[in-house]
Amino acid sequence: MTQQYYIPVPLEQAIKEYTDQELIEVISNTEHRLEKNKYDVNAAAICFYDAAKTEWVARHGDKPCPRIISTAEFVFEGDIYEVF
Repeated sequence: MTQQYYIPVPLEQAIKEYTDQELIEVISNTEHRLEKNKYDVNAAAICFYDAAKTEWVARHGDKPCPRIISTAEFVFEGDIYEVF
């Protein structure tokens, strides 16, 4: 049986390998969670969010990050109908 070893990589180095789409998803999802309930976001998620925002600014300067609709926002209350 072979053992797999994972070498830890600093967050700032790992985030540089993310695509722009992945950065947008991280930023949008975290911002949505912060707006909905700020207590739902822990310190690790805030560090991940800060690293993603820093990488976005490093790549695109002052250009704002586009906002995407997260899967959590797709649920519309009241749109669920009972079948009789």
